[in-house]
Amino acid sequence: MTTAGERYGFAEAARMEWIKLRSLRSTWWLVAAALGAMVAAGAGVGFGYRGHTPTASMDQIVDNSLGGAVLAQLFVGALGVMVVTGEYSSGTIRSTLAAVPRRGVVLAAKAAVQGATAAVVGLVASLAGFVAGQLAIAGTAIPPASLGDGEILRAVLLTGVYLGAIGLIGVGIGAVVRHTGGAVGTLFGLLFVPMIMGAMFGQGGIAVARFVPLLMLLNSIAVRTPVPGTLPAWGSTLVMCLYAAVAVGLGAAVLRRRDA
Repeated sequence: MTTAGERYGFAEAARMEWIKLRSLRSTWWLVAAALGAMVAAGAGVGFGYRGHTPTASMDQIVDNSLGGAVLAQLFVGALGVMVVTGEYSSGTIRSTLAAVPRRGVVLAAKAAVQGATAAVVGLVASLAGFVAGQLAIAGTAIPPASLGDGEILRAVLLTGVYLGAIGLIGVGIGAVVRHTGGAVGTLFGLLFVPMIMGAMFGQGGIAVARFVPLLMLLNSIAVRTPVPGTLPAWGSTLVMCLYAAVAVGLGAAVLRRRDA
């Protein structure tokens, strides 16, 4: 006789997670908020620079039009958190684990679905922010930017990947904390507190600050030309992917040691 745990593996669990994710109203609100943050920042920067004297450079427009990722990351990360904590708060995690008793498989399915969703949302949002900024400066003396420029394309793409990594980090934190408010607060603290602490320690904190997510975003990933002394853009992105893998791995380890 085949048990439920044998019938439902990763593919079935991922399919169920996708159905749950897209059926929640909060998913669409958070996706809309992330997209809105990127578009609003891009357009706001463009309109702000329209009357700028002297004329703003292409680098300034591109770098600042992707700045909405600072806010968008919170929405994408919160979505990752809620993918896990939502089931614990509603009690539906019992039904999920009854169908797929292996917690590692459940979390892997959640991470795969949320990671793919966050990456797609991040890439679309990043592109939307860039386009909004370019449309806002149309007709001015400010030189336009093009995705045909490899450095600009890299900044847009890696900003999207960064947001995808934040979504996965949210999944890991949600698995560890299992409470929406506490997990979102933890995510917020991990994103912003290290930056503040690094500034407090002055020169001594600069070496460490290169590995702080928010500073990597603003100084290396979402900029056409990385700031001297920071990690290269691809290096920063790899570090973010490593953070995401560690967060999900830690979440899996904690879940295996807890009761549902």
